[in-house]
Amino acid sequence: MNIIPIDRRAQPKSLQRCLAMCEDFLQHGNLILYPEGTRSPDGEIQSFKKGAGMFAVDLGVPIVPALVEGAHRILPKGEVVPRPKPVTVRFGEPIMFELHPGDPGGARGVRRAAVELLEQRIRGLKPSLSPVHAVETL
Repeated sequence: MNIIPIDRRAQPKSLQRCLAMCEDFLQHGNLILYPEGTRSPDGEIQSFKKGAGMFAVDLGVPIVPALVEGAHRILPKGEVVPRPKPVTVRFGEPIMFELHPGDPGGARGVRRAAVELLEQRIRGLKPSLSPVHAVETL
């Protein structure tokens, strides 16, 4: 598996190094970001980490919101052996985030807005809130 780990206590220099690794990786394929930063213990969407905004804005690529339902039953926190369980993945429309000179709040403000919009779009993919196409796997 191609995994780029992110240190949650990372310093600006190591975040920039991680961002550069992501840019390089995107030259050869797609990148999956988990904006919550950890697995949910109960399947509910957790608060998004602000780093999701940095990657969304600074990478300059379209972000496809995706809701993964049921994954918490496959590998619950504290477990090491995955279990076969059904998972549903719902995809939203791609979002492009761009930083323009003179944006209010600068890069930090745009990143914060990106996290808020991404979280809103992913929460909107819940079946009770929005009819979308779903892909179910076993």
